[in-house]
Amino acid sequence: MFKTMRWVGLSVGLVVGVAGTGFALAQSKTPIKIGVIGPTKTLVGKQGVQGATLAAEMINKTGGVLGGRPVELIVYDTNFAPADGVAVVQRLLTQDNVKIVTGEVSSSVSLAVIPVVQAEDAIYIATVPKHPDVTNSGYDKVFRLNSTTAMDATAFNQFLTGNVKPQKVAVLAENSDFGRLTIDNLKQLFGPKLVFAETYGMQQNDFNSMVTNTRASGADLVCIAGSNMEQYGNILRALSDLNFAGRRCVMPGILNSEGIKIAGKSADGAVSADIYVPSLDGDMNRTFVQAFEAKYGNKPEKIELLGFESIWLAAKAMDMAGSATDVAKIAAAIRQGPWETPRGKLVFEANGQAKSGDLIRLEVRNGSMEPIRN
Repeated sequence: MFKTMRWVGLSVGLVVGVAGTGFALAQSKTPIKIGVIGPTKTLVGKQGVQGATLAAEMINKTGGVLGGRPVELIVYDTNFAPADGVAVVQRLLTQDNVKIVTGEVSSSVSLAVIPVVQAEDAIYIATVPKHPDVTNSGYDKVFRLNSTTAMDATAFNQFLTGNVKPQKVAVLAENSDFGRLTIDNLKQLFGPKLVFAETYGMQQNDFNSMVTNTRASGADLVCIAGSNMEQYGNILRALSDLNFAGRRCVMPGILNSEGIKIAGKSADGAVSADIYVPSLDGDMNRTFVQAFEAKYGNKPEKIELLGFESIWLAAKAMDMAGSATDVAKIAAAIRQGPWETPRGKLVFEANGQAKSGDLIRLEVRNGSMEPIRN
């Protein structure tokens, strides 16, 4: 029913220092399996898997973990569907004997799989989901790497009200926990200025009617909240085709170069914000960016970073805990931190939420995401 992709003892060359004896040792010992879930048939899902794969390669190239054991990724597609997510996580935990599950894009999928992870006393490291409830379940072995909608709002709402200053606002959001929460947040922010709000299905591909109604609403700002870049790219294109004259906002943490490519020139002028750009200073980020470019031919962005961090963190925490199976010790190690990652030092709050740095405000100019300096 589900397609499985496996990487065992990966050996593609990287721009990192490699100890040959450590690599050989890692290939000769029993692999440590880490589960990776996400909508792998989509662009955003593939990006997360790319980051996770690179982390496994780098770890294995330098001798693995726990005295030379390689990391093996077991990757399953969730298809943006909670039922599929529950099924594959059950398979990872009960058939593949995985102790740590990482990944996912959809908050709805993440919220659905947490009870399954808790029932099996495993660890879940959520990468992309932004709904605050992902780290509010009360289960002490859930962690999240991305910022939440509430964290983003602290900085981005001020930008929208103080810099963009719209008179009428429309919001187009995916029909998910994240999308519905975004609508509620913007209602609180803009009050009666929010003149139009509509959701779209996660598998929807025709947006003409929704965009026509948006244009008719008289909004001078439309905000898009959707994790699937194929969808928001086509929404931006549809807005341009129907001559929408207002400004466009892609909610924080979503804008991606692949979505910009789909939108084409229609993306120019769109504003957003995020927690990572590949130009961040730091030795580890330079190593990460160089290794990613060497393997995939392009610079990594936030999704690839989070996929990388999830595997890097899981493996290093196992090393610190001295065990691949004692989930209590591994979870305690994750909380101990701080962890050096490409975006800097990563620490976790008591509920498992990663503390992120300042949100970087972005604007699309000539097909490229550029920081907004003022």
